[in-house]
Amino acid sequence: MLLKITHQTDLTYSDLISESVMELRMVPRQAEDQHRLSFTLALGPATSANSYFDWLGNTVHAFTINAFHRQIRIVATSVVETQRDKIDPRELPDVWPTEVGRMDYALYDYLSFRGPVVDSPHLRRVIDQLHFRPGERLGEVAMRIVDLINEQYTYKAGVTSATSPITDMLEHGYGVCQDFTHLMIGLARAINIPARYVSGFLHPDSDRFRGFTQTHAWCELFFPSQGWLGFDPANRCYVGDNFVSVAVGRDYCDVPPNKGIYRGTAQETIDVQVHSEELLTIPAGLAAERMQSLNIPTFANVAVHRELVTQQQEHQQQQQQQQQQR
Repeated sequence: MLLKITHQTDLTYSDLISESVMELRMVPRQAEDQHRLSFTLALGPATSANSYFDWLGNTVHAFTINAFHRQIRIVATSVVETQRDKIDPRELPDVWPTEVGRMDYALYDYLSFRGPVVDSPHLRRVIDQLHFRPGERLGEVAMRIVDLINEQYTYKAGVTSATSPITDMLEHGYGVCQDFTHLMIGLARAINIPARYVSGFLHPDSDRFRGFTQTHAWCELFFPSQGWLGFDPANRCYVGDNFVSVAVGRDYCDVPPNKGIYRGTAQETIDVQVHSEELLTIPAGLAAERMQSLNIPTFANVAVHRELVTQQQEHQQQQQQQQQQR
């Protein structure tokens, strides 16, 4: 599948801030089943960004804005080609329990509880409901976890945050794709299956997928015969060609699309829009990586700017009063 994805983030501040320091994880990963053909990062106010790989192999862009500003816009545009084998994990020869002692040492990072993926008596009671049997195929174990999560928990936005511990979902029974993913990771790690968090995008297949209007999250489990295989517990399916992975980690805290700090007392609001489209041919003139600047203003004279803002607010108040008097 050939996809073009546009990921726009707008950060708006209630007052001027004097400095922003941010890092982004918005570049689709290169893998055997996913090829990034181009990537363009546009930033405003105009600044330069340095790119590097983090310890997990995710591409990070870091930038600083030192002038006074009250808005930041980030537009990441990618062209990606995916081609995943249609594997049914239940037909693979891998069995549970997996032989953890023979695994690569790096996999142990994906067996530990940390951050939002916390162990608890409630989690262990859920494990008891699954009735795993030694010698059972690992794919069957994985899909039984996916099925239980969908049968006992409800997809509902606004109840949790991206970093909420899985104990919240276990207690209240509600969550979104991040919570479903964290819960599947916790259940897998509780029975010694290496599990990792994947952030990315989900191109819609009609209207049957949840979460495709924003960034999405799913889980990958390690199968000794194949490597990492993806499961989307929020949509009760395997990961197919319409999934584009951007970053992998132990949990969400390793892979946020943007994070940073700013200097000032203003309140920050964020708006994220994602648009994906399937292409029939590879566009001409693609660049592996390109940087662009967006025309978002900065302010050298803070006093003048605030006076203009005050005047605008007073004008709006006068208009409202006139309308009320009519």
